[in-house]
Amino acid sequence: MGKPEPELTIPLSLVSVIVPAFNEEQNIPNCVQELSDVMRKAGYKSEIIIVNDGSTDKTLEVAQSMQLKCASLRVLDLQHNCGKAIALREGVRASKGDAVAFFDADMQYDAADLVKLVDLTNNGTDVVAGRRDYQTYEQTRTAFSKIYNRILRLVFRVTVNDSNCGLKVIRRRAANPDTLFDYGLALMMPLLRLRGFRLNEAWVSLRKRKAGESKYFTDGSFLGGWKNIKDISYHSGMLLGLLASLPSELLRSKDRTSTNK
Repeated sequence: MGKPEPELTIPLSLVSVIVPAFNEEQNIPNCVQELSDVMRKAGYKSEIIIVNDGSTDKTLEVAQSMQLKCASLRVLDLQHNCGKAIALREGVRASKGDAVAFFDADMQYDAADLVKLVDLTNNGTDVVAGRRDYQTYEQTRTAFSKIYNRILRLVFRVTVNDSNCGLKVIRRRAANPDTLFDYGLALMMPLLRLRGFRLNEAWVSLRKRKAGESKYFTDGSFLGGWKNIKDISYHSGMLLGLLASLPSELLRSKDRTSTNK
């Protein structure tokens, strides 16, 4: 399968860090401050885009108040709870950077790891994903994630080990908001691989959530709770949809390669 022409050492003039947030009022101040400080110290010019996904607490107000302290902060308000994928999509649509980065508002990821991923985009890589160490995850959650990722590697020959990590950096040419989320977040990496983009990964650490509640997995509950069971069902349906669309996706990749020649 052909690949797009290389985009080797073009430096990033602006990185757009997109942070979807639903009921994260306690985490927003630390999240914005940490991202701003780390990106500045690493020498990257960045914009931080908080996407309020219909929060019922004071997430929106707290995010807007942080704009007085952080000039690079932008705030989008979806008004209704649309889900993480749509929040990210609208963030990508509004972003101005040469690359977009995804970062979770719950502070379970380390902004220093985000810099590692951004660094890797300077070697011609189109998409860099984090690879979680799972040290803070419950056994059931870890097992689900590893089994799912193994299936993706076997079926789609994905070259990364953790397609569903919430920490990602994507070059602008691969970050088309109209098609990037066609099959949900978990299948973004297989989809981009099918479309001929170059993938890479780097180890990232996980921190325990200090405030707020998990939106997907409930530790100690059967199969992670009802939300996680719904999530598994949803991703299973998306997986079947992508498998059914393989011929059209491969054709799209060939057309793109021909256009780039």
